[in-house]
Amino acid sequence: MAANLGERSLNDVHQEGLDELLSDLIKFYPDYVNKDAHSIGVPALDALLEVFAPKTSVSSGLNDGQYQDRRISDQDQLEESQDTADEEMLLQSELLDQDLQRPNEINITHDNIGLAASPIFSDTDGMKKRATPIVEVSSSLSSSGKSQLLYYLTALAILPRKWGEFAVGGHEAAAIFIDTDDRFDAERLRVVARGIMQQRGLSNTNAEEQKAPLSDYNTESLLGSSLQHVHVLRPQSSSALLATLHSLESYLFDLSRHRSASRPLQMIAIDSVTAFIWQDRLRDEVARTEEIGRLREDVDHEREQKQRFYLADLYAELAKELKRLQSQFQCAIVYTSTISGGRAAGPGLYDQSQTRTPSLRPALPAPWGTLPTLRLIVHRSTVRPFPPSMAPQVAVKDAPSRQRVVQQGKISAWVNAWGRDEWPRRIVEAIEASNGGSFSFYVRESGVEINSPDD
Repeated sequence: MAANLGERSLNDVHQEGLDELLSDLIKFYPDYVNKDAHSIGVPALDALLEVFAPKTSVSSGLNDGQYQDRRISDQDQLEESQDTADEEMLLQSELLDQDLQRPNEINITHDNIGLAASPIFSDTDGMKKRATPIVEVSSSLSSSGKSQLLYYLTALAILPRKWGEFAVGGHEAAAIFIDTDDRFDAERLRVVARGIMQQRGLSNTNAEEQKAPLSDYNTESLLGSSLQHVHVLRPQSSSALLATLHSLESYLFDLSRHRSASRPLQMIAIDSVTAFIWQDRLRDEVARTEEIGRLREDVDHEREQKQRFYLADLYAELAKELKRLQSQFQCAIVYTSTISGGRAAGPGLYDQSQTRTPSLRPALPAPWGTLPTLRLIVHRSTVRPFPPSMAPQVAVKDAPSRQRVVQQGKISAWVNAWGRDEWPRRIVEAIEASNGGSFSFYVRESGVEINSPDD
């Protein structure tokens, strides 16, 4: 009898993983959920991410229908086992004293789970979750504002949510900045972060409206402590970049090497992923030349053993490793790319035959074309060239207006329309209703300012 009862009881047991258990606990401790864990923090970008990756209902890793089905199944099992309830109670009463004496029993409480600091929790606003985003920022020219946008997002990642009584709006997290172009400017990042604080009302200019305005010393102290959570890595080749990504996990978990142990990882930024593309293409062409006249079986075997360089394999491995890190740390990934001269994109670098929104063909091999959640194109406002027939006096008179355009520092950003024909209708309609999927931001000496899509 006891054996049959035990077998039936085991059949009625529903096993859950730790992630499912913690997801269920979120409903009882909603105040400890990081509401902006899957948010970039820029309204214009978050609105576009909502178009391409809308939040979905989840509960214990399931959607609404699966969750309800599981609950119904559990209820059915409970009703079926009700007939044996008396027998179970008799058996449990005999073993109650033994259960109470088990030394390995775990008492789950709010204190020993550590909900507030757990990196497992993600955005569950109304049990809604958006996948962690991957954003590509590309242009056809250098100095188009890509790095400045990356600085802005990095500054948002490391700045605190609040400083005293003032709302800063940062994520209070850590950021990895992979500088493949060897042009990272720490002082510029400090200026951009300071500009965000001033834009959020933390400067002394509004002292009459602030109960305890921050002094310049406090502001610089805050900036200095925040910048300690930006970890800059500088690989010198694509192979070194892959090795850097492979070692990133061990670096972050080695608490003796950095001061970000108490912070989640908000973002991995790469500036840029196309830094080594031309040398990699040359290397790939040389490797293909060396294969001429060799047996196909030998070539395939060496490729399987990774004994020869293949551009497609390398960049596929880079994408795979980025996805693995994103899954591990639940962080955003933002990278820049430059498609120069139009040769990487083929004829018609900007294709506006179907839509006003420009499009750029991906510069990297698959799967980079479909890797990003959101693909953006940025372009600096251009100044009209002087016509060859313009008189010198007219040119001098017209020069101040052209200079004002330069000093304004306006950067236009659009959703990359490459592959638009394959987009679902809801995405096309949502983009058209959102100002064509465009917004603008300004790069000035004092920092970076981003407008909302409606401005």
